Amino acid sequence: MGKTRFEAFSDGVMAIILTIMVLELKVPHEPTLAALAQLWPVYLAYVIAFGNVLANWMAHHHLFSQVERIDARILLLNGVLLFFMSLVPFALDYGSEFHWRQPLPAAFYGVVMVLVCLGFAGLRAAVVRAHPERAAAEGPQIRASLVMAGVYLLGTAVAALLPLAALSLYAAVPLSRVLTAPQYRDPPTPS
Repeated sequence: MGKTRFEAFSDGVMAIILTIMVLELKVPHEPTLAALAQLWPVYLAYVIAFGNVLANWMAHHHLFSQVERIDARILLLNGVLLFFMSLVPFALDYGSEFHWRQPLPAAFYGVVMVLVCLGFAGLRAAVVRAHPERAAAEGPQIRASLVMAGVYLLGTAVAALLPLAALSLYAAVPLSRVLTAPQYRDPPTPS
């Protein structure tokens, strides 16, 4: 598959995921500020999930801006990653249905995000296998994906007792990625 088709397909799937998420946002049953305020966990979770999908899209874009060839393994593992990412709107809606106050829906979101992180780590490993020259750049990113999976796993455990508190751990991942990962900064300009 050509790189352009590969990137267009991936971008399209991620755009659809974001669109589904916003379409699932619920409006309050009353036109009051109090009714709107009662839904704050739903809106916070949307911002967190949007940040997660956006961070993954940015990382995906950066990764494939450095790669020229797409082999069958990369294609397959990209499909696995996109499948896991396609579960994010469902997990978000499930948690939001219960205002992030029930353990199972809050934990389910964490499990989905663990799978997304592992899917991205697998995709990066496939890129390294096809492009060994990328090993030095992708090794730290693979480890970062595994650390993020660990944070989401911790959030999943926290959700069993404190579902709303799990949101803070879920929020930490995209925030830390944007603040620390090199792909979220513009490349240095030549002097």
